Amino acid sequence: MEEKSTIQWFIDQKRIRSIIRSNKNREDSVIYMFLDFDGVINIFLLEGTPEYELAVSKDEFDFANRDCVKRLNQLCHDYPQIKVIVSSSWRYAGLAYCQEYLEKAGMDPSIRLHDMTDAVTNLPREEHIVDYLFSHEDFRGLIIFDDMKMKNLNEYLVQTDCLIGWNEERDAYARKILDKFI
Repeated sequence: MEEKSTIQWFIDQKRIRSIIRSNKNREDSVIYMFLDFDGVINIFLLEGTPEYELAVSKDEFDFANRDCVKRLNQLCHDYPQIKVIVSSSWRYAGLAYCQEYLEKAGMDPSIRLHDMTDAVTNLPREEHIVDYLFSHEDFRGLIIFDDMKMKNLNEYLVQTDCLIGWNEERDAYARKILDKFI
């Protein structure tokens, strides 16, 4: 499948902004949070470090950073309009598995993963997000947590460093994005 042209991305961006404007005052509109795990919640550990050895010594690999998960909890509590959509490649394990993994890592069980992007087609993550938005046009805003660049959705992206994850600085930036939709 060929990538979208610059013109098609321009049209898509315009449509997203139009949907946001038309839903801004609807009480039932939501804010979609597209969540990647690796590099956001799971931080990469350097092999040989005590943190790495602890993570691999458990029955299952556990690379979830508890501070990053606490920030996820707090953001979801502070912005109750958020619906968390798993855009991570972890979605291939299924929504129930992702929910269980995050709860083991400290996610508040009252926070429910709402959905996930398409796990069938082989498209770039940006396109999966746009496809999701266009098939769920009840949003007044969106935010994306990912360690990958997304040049076409950059205004909604909180790009993290894979060795640090969702830190205080990225959390403050996310809140600036979200405050535009409140």
